[in-house]
Amino acid sequence: MKDLDLTLDYMENARFNYIFGPIITRLESPFTNTELLCLSMIYHKFALENGPRSKFITRVQLGNILELFFHVSDRDINVSIVQRISQDPECVDPKFSSDRHCSLPSFIRLFAIYFSKDLEKRMHFVFSIYDTTDRGYLDREQVVRFVSKFFDGDDEDELHELRGDMVEMIFSKFDLDKDLFISIEEYSDCVRKQPMMMEFLGKVFPSNSQLEAVRHCVNILS
Repeated sequence: MKDLDLTLDYMENARFNYIFGPIITRLESPFTNTELLCLSMIYHKFALENGPRSKFITRVQLGNILELFFHVSDRDINVSIVQRISQDPECVDPKFSSDRHCSLPSFIRLFAIYFSKDLEKRMHFVFSIYDTTDRGYLDREQVVRFVSKFFDGDDEDELHELRGDMVEMIFSKFDLDKDLFISIEEYSDCVRKQPMMMEFLGKVFPSNSQLEAVRHCVNILS
């Protein structure tokens, strides 16, 4: 893997190979080796912004990537994705902290999820972003918190009524057993029948046109 990036000198290219080469060879992903190298080099460039010896990007950088690359502008959803993606129990580097950093495998995993066409994988990821408590279900309080962003205006009474109607509609659609909870199973059953309902509490995935733009920027050709 010589001279992968001509903007980096020989020593920096060699350092990239030394640090990330073994990680890349162990990664399981849908990407080709060339695509993995391109994504890894992008990761490396972001990591260098944290210092010439840095090996990791920060959670703040990941959040910015989500917003600028993938247009995930909702703050709560952005933070939830960052928290979900950054967990990497296999990273044992003493300088790594999942509370502060995002590892290369986690970075690659984000792209793998976003470019996946597997409905099961996509909807389970979306639900995990909504289910910030990891309970496997959504209660009324969680749904209300997301729905409150759907309506804006000066008439608080009208907003309260609109939000209440939306919450009721959502539970009538997804709460199949009427226990006042939306489980991952109930959500999945509904989404399999109507995939357009997958992101019912806010956009988690970028649009196809946004993905296509990112695809060209990061040299994902497959």
